[in-house]
Amino acid sequence: MKKYTEQEYELLRKEVWNNCIDLFNKRKGKKMNSILKSQRKFINELGILGKNKYKSVEYLKTYFKSEDRALAEQVFWNSIYHKVKTVF
Repeated sequence: MKKYTEQEYELLRKEVWNNCIDLFNKRKGKKMNSILKSQRKFINELGILGKNKYKSVEYLKTYFKSEDRALAEQVFWNSIYHKVKTVF
């Protein structure tokens, strides 16, 4: 594994969350497993270490397993907003 500086890790984390947002926006017509697999693959290709590296996958999984999609989507966007401070 390659050693990264803290600034590089911060950029990698933002890339992971941005990829999560992209996958979430493209969820129409795709199955849950394919979206989760794509996110896991993206994380593994970056070679990120840490116990919370799959947190974005957990957020996506929570959205897909929720019965109330409107509420789940709002919770998803609120959670993402605090991770990546970008304009949607």
